[in-house]
Amino acid sequence: MKIKKLSGTFGKLKNATLEPGGGMTVISAPNEYGKTTWCRLLTAMLYGIDTSERDKAGRLSVKTMSKPWDGGAVVGTLEVEDAGRSITLQRTTKNGAPMKNLVAVYTGTAEFIRGLDPDTVGSRLTGVSRQVFERTAFISRPDLRVSQTSELERKIADIVSTGDENTSYTESSELLKKWQRRLRFNKSGAIPALEQELREANHDFALIESSSEDLAGLRTGMARQEKQIELLEEDLRTHEKLEARAVQRRMAEARKTAANAETRVAELTRAITKNGRVMTREDVSSIRETAAAVMPLKKVAQDAQRSLWRAEKELADASARRETSPLSGKSEAEVSAHIARGRELARRAAETKEPRIPLAIPVLLCALAFLGLLAFTGVLSPLFRGGPLESVFSLHIWGVIASLGVAAVGLVLFFVKPRKRRGAAEELAELLASYGVGDVDKLSALLSAYTLLTREEEAKRAACDAARSSCESAAAAAKEAEDLAVGRIVAFMPDVTSGEAVLEALNETERNIDALTRAQFEAVSARNVYETLLQENGEETEPDDSFLSVPIRNREDTQAALDRARQQLIDATRAYDLATGAQRTLGDPSVVEGRIQNLGEELEELKRRYSALTLALEALSEANTKLQTRFSPEVSRLAGEIMSRLTEGRYDRLYFDKGFDAAAREEGDVETHNVITLSDGTADEIYLSLRLAMCELILGGDDPCPIVLDDALANFDDCRCRRALEVLLDMAKERQIILFSCHTREADMLEGTQGVKIIRA
Repeated sequence: MKIKKLSGTFGKLKNATLEPGGGMTVISAPNEYGKTTWCRLLTAMLYGIDTSERDKAGRLSVKTMSKPWDGGAVVGTLEVEDAGRSITLQRTTKNGAPMKNLVAVYTGTAEFIRGLDPDTVGSRLTGVSRQVFERTAFISRPDLRVSQTSELERKIADIVSTGDENTSYTESSELLKKWQRRLRFNKSGAIPALEQELREANHDFALIESSSEDLAGLRTGMARQEKQIELLEEDLRTHEKLEARAVQRRMAEARKTAANAETRVAELTRAITKNGRVMTREDVSSIRETAAAVMPLKKVAQDAQRSLWRAEKELADASARRETSPLSGKSEAEVSAHIARGRELARRAAETKEPRIPLAIPVLLCALAFLGLLAFTGVLSPLFRGGPLESVFSLHIWGVIASLGVAAVGLVLFFVKPRKRRGAAEELAELLASYGVGDVDKLSALLSAYTLLTREEEAKRAACDAARSSCESAAAAAKEAEDLAVGRIVAFMPDVTSGEAVLEALNETERNIDALTRAQFEAVSARNVYETLLQENGEETEPDDSFLSVPIRNREDTQAALDRARQQLIDATRAYDLATGAQRTLGDPSVVEGRIQNLGEELEELKRRYSALTLALEALSEANTKLQTRFSPEVSRLAGEIMSRLTEGRYDRLYFDKGFDAAAREEGDVETHNVITLSDGTADEIYLSLRLAMCELILGGDDPCPIVLDDALANFDDCRCRRALEVLLDMAKERQIILFSCHTREADMLEGTQGVKIIRA
C-alpha cells in the first residue's frame, strides 16, 4: 500500500492536503506546524477514532484532539494505491461519532468497494490491526518503546510458529483463567455457589423439620398481599377513569379546535372572494404584472420632470450670465454700428497726427512777421537810411510784406488742425467710456463674448422647451397607462380606484391567502387529531364529572406496585407450597438427603475441572516461554544489524525479552547494558532498530504498508541521523517511508537524492 494524498479538516488542520512521494518523503516543518496532527489523521483514516477513550489529567483523548479549531465538523480523505489500483477513502461524522462514516470508492469512479467498512479498512489495507500498526509502522518520538499486546503477540506467533494469527498466549491464558474464574474466583464462581447450595440444602433439611411454625406466617403474609393487590387494583381502575375523562376532554377540545379552524377558513375565503370569485396567487401575480406595467412609465415621467428641472436651472444660469454682461439690453446691430463708428473715429484721429508742423517753423515765421512789421512801420528804416542798403531795403519791402502774409497763413493752419484732431478723439473716448473699455478691439471682444452668451441662452431655452414637452408627454402616458391598468384591475377588484390602492389591496389579499393556507392546514390537522381520537377511543361522550379521589401514586407507580405485589403473592404462594410440601415430607427425609449427595458429587467434579485448568495454564506458560525464545533471537539479530549501521559498528548485538525490554552490547565487550543505563539518543536508536526490524518481519510482503516517523530522529546526533536516513533509504526501495521532522537537517542531508521528495513548511 502507498499513500498518494491525505487531506481533511482535523484538529488545527483546515482543508489541508499532504501528497507524499512513492519512495521516501521528508516533511520538514517547525513546531506547531501540525506534524503529529497529520499522523493522527492518517491513523484515524485507517482505523477510525476510539470514541470510548476519555480525557485524563495531562492527556487528551484522540476524539478531543480531533475537533477542528474553527468549530467545524471532522472530515478526512485518503487516497492510496493498493494492489495496483487507486482507492479513495472518505470519513465523516456519523451519529455524533467522528470519522465513523466511511465511503470507499475506486478513485475517479463512483464504484463502491465491497468488504471495506469503518472497522476493518485499516487491517485490510495495512495487513495488521491498529495495535500492531501503532507498535511497528507508526514510529513516534514520545512512544518509541514497544509494548506487548495480544494482537502483536498473534503476529509473532504467526511468524515463528503455526501460521495461525488467531493463536495468542495472552488470549489463551485469559480464556483459561476466565474458565477458572467461572469455577472459583475468591468467593464467587460455580464451586462456591455449589458449596453454598449444599449448605443451603443441609439448612433446608434442618428447616423442614421446623417448617410447621412458618406456615402460619406465610398464610398471614399471603392474606396481606391479597389485600394490597385489591387496593392497588382499585387505584388502577380510578386512574383508568381519570384517563378516560381526560381523553373525552381532549376530544371535545379537538372538535372545538377543528370547528374554529374551519370557521376561520370560511372567513378568510370570503375575505379573498372578489366579484364573486375566490382570488388565487396566480390572480394576484397577474394583477401585479398589470400594475407593474405602470411603474416604468411613472419612472419615465419622473425622469422627464427631473430633466425639466435641470433644464430650467441651466436656462436661469445662462440668463444670469448674459445679464451680467455690460452689453446687456443692447442689440448686436447697435453694438456693431458703434464698433464701426469707433474704428472710423480712430482712423480720423490717427490721420490728423501724421502732417503735424515742427515748432521751429512757426517760431521762424513769427520772427519774420515781426521784422516785416517793424520794417513796414518805419522802425528800422532810419537804420538803413543814407547807407548802401537803403535802396535794397526799399526794393524788398514788398517781399517782406508778402513774407508776413505767408507767415500769417502758416500760423493759422498750425492752430486750426489741432482743434480738428481733438474733436475725433473726444468722440471716440466718449463712445468707449460708455461700454467701459479702453479701445475698439476690446469692445469687439466683448461683443463676441456677449454673442456666445446670447447663443447659449437661446440653446438652453430651446432645451428647456423640449424638456417641458417631454415631461408633459411622459406624464400623460403614465396617467393613461395607470387609468388603463386600474380599468383592467376593476374586473377583479371593483373597489380599487387608484394605483396606490391596487398595491395595498394586493398586499392585503396575499396576507389573507397566506392566512388561509395556514388556517386550512390547521383545520386539517385539528380534524385529523379529532378523528384519530375517535378511532382510538370510540364515540365522543359526555365527560363523567363525578368525584374521584386521586390516588397517591401515579398510574405507572401504581402498576409497578401492583406487579410487585402480585409477584410477591406468587413468591409467597410458592413458598407456602414449598413449605407445605416440605411439611408433607417430614416423615421421609431421604429425598433431601439424596439431593445433598448429588450436590456433593457435582462439587467434586467441578473441583477436578479447576485442577485441570491450573495444569493447562502452567503448560501454556511453559510453551509461551519457548515461543518467545524462538522469536527473540530473530528480532534481536535483525534489530542488531540495523543498530550496528546506526552506530557504525559500536553496538553489534541487541537483546529483547518477551516484554520488549532491551539490552545492548558493544562490539568486543562481553557484558550487556540495560537500555535505561544508556543515553536517550541511544535508547531511541535501539527502539527504532527494533521497530524497523519488526516491520521487516511482520509487515513484509509484495505490497508492504508505509512506515510513518514523527520526529523519530530528534535525539540522534548528525552522524547517526545520516546513518538512519541511509537505512530508511534502503527500506524505501521496497516500501513507502514518510518522515516528519521539526529540524531542517534531514531535508538538507537528502536534498537532491533520487527518489526522495522534500516538503518544507
